[in-house]
Amino acid sequence: MTVMSLLSADSFADLKEMWQSVDFDRLGITLDDGSNPASVSGSMLFSGAAFTYALQACPAPAATHHIFCNADLSDIQSAVHIDLGPAVASGRILPAIVQAMLELGGVLGRNLGIKAVFWSPAAVVSGYDYYAEAVAQYAEGAAFPALLCVGFDMSRIGTVQTTGLAWLCDQELTFTHPQLPAHEAMRYVVRLVHDLATQGAYDRALELPGLHADEVVVVTPNPDQGTVNARLVTGKEAINSAQ
Repeated sequence: MTVMSLLSADSFADLKEMWQSVDFDRLGITLDDGSNPASVSGSMLFSGAAFTYALQACPAPAATHHIFCNADLSDIQSAVHIDLGPAVASGRILPAIVQAMLELGGVLGRNLGIKAVFWSPAAVVSGYDYYAEAVAQYAEGAAFPALLCVGFDMSRIGTVQTTGLAWLCDQELTFTHPQLPAHEAMRYVVRLVHDLATQGAYDRALELPGLHADEVVVVTPNPDQGTVNARLVTGKEAINSAQ
């Protein structure tokens, strides 16, 4: 499974020509293992991490989640697929590796006129402009760009269920809440996803402070199932929990 695809409205021939004109050295990218700009597939090093790449003529992949994507995906003709290098893929996926991959997508996308970015573990496609802005903010210390890499299902009342988060931390999250508005529920979920994506899976039950004084988030991991449940409790129940 290719992790990330940079989607282009240009033909494969035009994408290949643009690829060959990229100044990789200036971008901090080193083509590795005999790869060169004329290669349509190969290996590269960026920010100390190894990745593989492959240019391909292809339509846009089927996405479940569309994030600030104004591009007409029916116009997509080609893509640059980016994956983890063999040495990296064989081990635990570290936050620094994920950040490097996200930044690599931003750098290449800007130089290739990419229209959208597809993140396959969560079947998320995001518009390139939003993607680049979110990744730049993350590099400057903002929260993990959850919308780029994780799918969120709110079809059940009072519940937010993730997809693709396990690729980052080996756990999918189920967040239950007392029927908050969707944008309010996501404030809690994004914070939990940031912790999981940057610090790893929860290995024990714990209580986290909520966003308001009279609430806590009760976290219960299920290691054997690769899931973690987080429940927002408020009012008297939160006070009793804290005691």
